[in-house]
Amino acid sequence: MKFFLVAFIFLLSLGQLQRLQLNTNLAFYLHDLLVFGFLSWQLFAAIVQRKKIIEKWKKIPKNSKKIFYLLVLSCFSAWLLAFSQNRFDWRALLYVGRLLAYLAFVFLLQKKLAWANWPWRLISFNLLVLGFLQYFFLPDLRFLVHAGFDDHFYRMSSTILDPSFLGLIFVFNLNFYLWQKQKNWLMISLFALGLLLTYARAAYLALLFSTLFYLFTDQDANKKALLVFLAVFIASWPFLPRHSGGDGVDLLRRQSVQLRLSGDAQILQSMRGADWLIGRGLYIPSRNLELERGRTPIHAHFADNLVVFLLTNLGLLGSGLLLILLWQTLALANREQWVLLSSLLVHAMFNHNLSQSFVWLIFLGFWWSRKTIKS
Repeated sequence: MKFFLVAFIFLLSLGQLQRLQLNTNLAFYLHDLLVFGFLSWQLFAAIVQRKKIIEKWKKIPKNSKKIFYLLVLSCFSAWLLAFSQNRFDWRALLYVGRLLAYLAFVFLLQKKLAWANWPWRLISFNLLVLGFLQYFFLPDLRFLVHAGFDDHFYRMSSTILDPSFLGLIFVFNLNFYLWQKQKNWLMISLFALGLLLTYARAAYLALLFSTLFYLFTDQDANKKALLVFLAVFIASWPFLPRHSGGDGVDLLRRQSVQLRLSGDAQILQSMRGADWLIGRGLYIPSRNLELERGRTPIHAHFADNLVVFLLTNLGLLGSGLLLILLWQTLALANREQWVLLSSLLVHAMFNHNLSQSFVWLIFLGFWWSRKTIKS
């Protein structure tokens, strides 16, 4: 188990550097091999203890089971429709399989670790340290555009190679450190500085919204400390370095917003008839891949906005069922879990993080943490 944890933390800290691109549209990460191995090991244990699994499933309310079955039926119907129209993409199965694997993996791992949060904080800290090294010694990442990444210049990207997703991971950590009664101001300052240097406005908004949410919903929160932190964070924006002078470090930039709005609008305009009811199929890419760059690997396949993503993937019916299940889950959640989820959802309004491996794993790690789960 110790060897597994060391290997997992090491690989996840490497971020995109351990990505293996199989072709222009398909890639996998080395840490997925560890996830598969861990689940295979746990699968044997689950078979041995299958009576416990059946007992836990029976405890789930019948109403929740019915909603879940309807959601699965809706998704399967959308896939069948896509298959009949000759637009089904088999990568959808890989996306869904990976999502289910991550959910099972993090839950089982956290259970074995007694719901500890230190692995996820350590991975995040490694990303922060590597981010500072990248920012000061390799600030120009524009050469990575030929590998399918965006051309970031003087923005902290670390090994994630994407400032926005890296910023969201920093927000998860800031959420965690800010809700502690005995606050670690050194870690808060380091992660806040790292977040500032990403110039990721969606991550900024995620932090502001989640911190204010926590401040106004927790009567025991140190409101003065949180307000001072937010004031200093916001007051720092005008003093951020502008080494490159490029669009990426301009917090008032419009081009990226216009591109996202245009792309999401085109996706919605392509929907027809039954698409609005059951969607075009869960995790079936919405982008027109033939319009992408030649043989360059393609990393963005879905709508950037969460609402557009849900409508195109699940339709009105599936989205409604999913929201009902989410609300029932949140009824059992505590304030800290609400804060984490608010960070994820606010960020998802501007960047598609529901298929980003590192975001999902670290989010789930903090979600099933001793400091967040109900006793």
